[in-house]
Amino acid sequence: MSNIEAPELTVARFIQTPAWESEIDEKSLMAQLVSVSKETNREPDPCHFEIKKGILIDPITQKPILPEIRRDTPLHEVEYQVAVQLQNWAATNESGIAIWISPHNDSYPCEKISIHRIAYTFDKKKVIQNSYILFDANLKSPEELRRFIFTEEDTPTAIPEVLTWIEQTSKNTINTSVSNQEETKKMAVYFAQRIRSGIPASIVAEEMKRTGFLGQNAISCPGGGSTFSSLLESRSSILIMGSTEGWHNGTCRICKASTWVGPCSICSTCANKL
Repeated sequence: MSNIEAPELTVARFIQTPAWESEIDEKSLMAQLVSVSKETNREPDPCHFEIKKGILIDPITQKPILPEIRRDTPLHEVEYQVAVQLQNWAATNESGIAIWISPHNDSYPCEKISIHRIAYTFDKKKVIQNSYILFDANLKSPEELRRFIFTEEDTPTAIPEVLTWIEQTSKNTINTSVSNQEETKKMAVYFAQRIRSGIPASIVAEEMKRTGFLGQNAISCPGGGSTFSSLLESRSSILIMGSTEGWHNGTCRICKASTWVGPCSICSTCANKL
C-alpha cells in the first residue's frame, strides 16, 4: 500500500506528533518547516553536516549521525549503509563531491538526488555540504542505484554536469531558483508559533497551503522517524553562525568553483592566497 498522500495531510499529521507539538525546540521545528516548504515546492534544499575525527555530526544536536538512523526495515538499512559510505568517504578525503540517488517507491513520491561536497569553514573546520533535488524519472535498476554513493573530484563542471544529467533523464528543467529565504524563515517562525499555540493541525496545514508556504508536491518519508533521507531533509537551511556567518553555497568570483563562499563571494582557498 502506498504511503504517498497530499502534503497538507502529511503536515497535519506531523503537527500532531509529540515532536512538533512540544518535544523539539523551536529552532529545530523552524528548520523542519523550512525543509517541508522547500520540498513541497521542489526547491533545491541546502544543509550541512559537521565532521569531527572522521565522524559525521548533526550540527544541531552535536551527536554522531549514524547511531540516530533507523535500521528497522530493508529500505532503512540500505540508507544506513549509504550514510556509512558517506562518512567513510568524508573521513578519508580532503576534497571532492559525492552523489546519492534515491529513486521513488511507496515511501518516496519521486526521485531525489543528494549532492555532498567536502568544504571548510573560515576557521578551517571540515563540513559536508548537502543539497538535494527532487525530480521525476524512470531510472534503470533503481534499487541498485540506491545502494551506493558515487564520488568525483570537485571541479567547476562537476555539479553542472549532474544537473544536466537530471534534466536529460527527467525531460524537465530543474528549478534551481530559491525563493526569498528571509520571507520563508519569517513564515516558518509564524507557523511554528501557530503550531505551539495549539491551533488545530488541519487549520494550520490549510493556511500553509493557502499562503504558498506549502507546495503541491508530496512529502517523502511521511511515516516520520530518523531515516537517512529524513535526517538530510530535517537539517535543511541551517546556518553556521559565529566566525562563519555569511558563508553560503555559491560561485567563487576568483577561481569560478561552485563551492562555499563568503560574503565577498570568495572561497576559503582563494581567500587564503590574498
